[in-house]
Amino acid sequence: MKLKILLITVLLILTFGCSRQYKFENGKIVGIQTIQDLDKASVFTFGIMSDNKGDSPQSSEQFTRMVKWLENSKTEFVIGLGDHVKKGWENSFLEFLKQNQWWKNHFYPNIADGENEYYGKSQGDWGAGAPLLDVVNLSKKENVIIRENGCEYYAAIPINKYTIHLIQLHYSDSPENDSIAFREDSKQYLISTLKNINKGEKDIIIVAAHSRTGSWIQLLSDEAEKLVMEKADLVLSATTHFFKRIEVEGYENNGALCINTGSITYPNYWCPGGYVQVHVLKKPFALVVQYINADRTEIEMQNSDYAYIKIINGKILKTDFRAKRYEEDVDRIIGVSEKDYSKEEMNKIMKELYLIVTGANEAFARAYKGLPKGDVKYKELWNICPYNDEIYSIKFTDEQVKSLFENKIPLKGRKEIEIAMDSYNGKNYINKLKLGESSYKKTGKHEIQVLAEWLQDNK
Repeated sequence: MKLKILLITVLLILTFGCSRQYKFENGKIVGIQTIQDLDKASVFTFGIMSDNKGDSPQSSEQFTRMVKWLENSKTEFVIGLGDHVKKGWENSFLEFLKQNQWWKNHFYPNIADGENEYYGKSQGDWGAGAPLLDVVNLSKKENVIIRENGCEYYAAIPINKYTIHLIQLHYSDSPENDSIAFREDSKQYLISTLKNINKGEKDIIIVAAHSRTGSWIQLLSDEAEKLVMEKADLVLSATTHFFKRIEVEGYENNGALCINTGSITYPNYWCPGGYVQVHVLKKPFALVVQYINADRTEIEMQNSDYAYIKIINGKILKTDFRAKRYEEDVDRIIGVSEKDYSKEEMNKIMKELYLIVTGANEAFARAYKGLPKGDVKYKELWNICPYNDEIYSIKFTDEQVKSLFENKIPLKGRKEIEIAMDSYNGKNYINKLKLGESSYKKTGKHEIQVLAEWLQDNK
C-alpha cells in the first residue's frame, strides 16, 4: 500500500511539478490557441504602456479594457514609456494612480516630454517631470535606485525566482537637438548600470527611453550599442504612437528585441490603440511579446504585425498566432481617386467634410498630405490623417475666437460661432476654457471613416 502511494506521489510530481517544454512551429506555439492558454503556460506576465496623455479608465474605453485584461492575466507589473500626463488636460490618470493601489505599487513610469511640460516650464525642461515618480512612491521602494537627477532609475523587480532588471532613461522628444535631449551622461549611466548587472539564468534585462523619433539605440556608440544588444533582452521606445519592431543591423535574428510600444489612447497611422503584454515562458526561457489591440472588445492573440518571441540569450522569432483579418490589411484597395489631389486641395476637402459631419459654421482642419490618382490603398488615407481623430464641434464666443485663432477663423459679425475641429485640439480648448458639456459635441465619427465615405461617394 505504501509503495502504491509512493508511486502515485511520484507520478503527480512528474505530471504537475515539471514545466512543459513548448515548441515553436510555423510562427506559432504548439498547444497555445488563446491568450488564456498563454496565461496558463506562462510563469508570469507583465505589461508595457505609453502615451496616454492623462487618460485613465475614467476617460478611455481602451484604458479600461487594458486594466481589465492585465488583471485577468494576473500581470505582475506595468512599465510606462512616458507622456502619461498632458498639461492643461483632465489628467484623470493621476487620480487613478492615487486611488488604485495595485497600479500605484506596480507601475514603473518613464519621465518624458509630457511629464516635463506638466510639472515644469516646457517639454524641453530636462528632468522636470520627476515628481511623477513620487506619485507611485518609487523613492520608497527598496528595489529601486533613483539617480540624483531624480528622473532616471534602476529597478530590480523580483517575481518568484526571477528578477527583471529595468533601466529607465530620460530622453524627451524636445528639444530637437538629440545631444541635449539624450545626454551623454544618461548614456554613460546606461553603460555602467548594464555592466554592473550580473545576469543569471533567471534574469531579464529591459532598457527604456521615450525617444524623439521613435528609436534611440542608433544614438549610442558602437561599443554601447553592442553591449545593449547582447546583454539586454528588451529595448523599449515610444513617442511615435505606432507599434513596430526596430531592427538593428547585425542583430536581425538575435540580440535584444527592440520595439516602439505604440499608444494606448492616441495611436498613430493605422496602429490600433493598445499596449504590450509580455508572457514569460520557462521552457524554453522566452518572452512572448504582443501588442494587444484595445480597440476591440475582446482580447486575442495577435497576427505577425504585432507579435514576436524573444528567446532569452537566443533568437528572435517571427510569429503568426492568427490570420490577419480583411480590415487589418492596410494594403487593401478601398477606392479609386479620379485625379491627383494636392495637400492644399485635401485641406479644403477635409474642412468641407468636417462641416458636413458637424453642421458647424467654420472648420479648423488640416490634411498632412495629398492623394495621388488611381487605386487608393487603405494606408494612404492615414497619410492624410495619421491620427484619425474624432471630429468635434465646439461653440466659442467672438472674443474667444479672436484670442485663440487670431485671423484664421472669420467671425463675419457673429457673436457666437460653432467650429468643427479634431478631438486633440478640441480637448485642449475644452480644458483650457473649462467649457461645459452644452458647449461642445462629440460626433463619434473619425477622420479615416469620413475620408473613406467621401472616396466611395466620389467614384
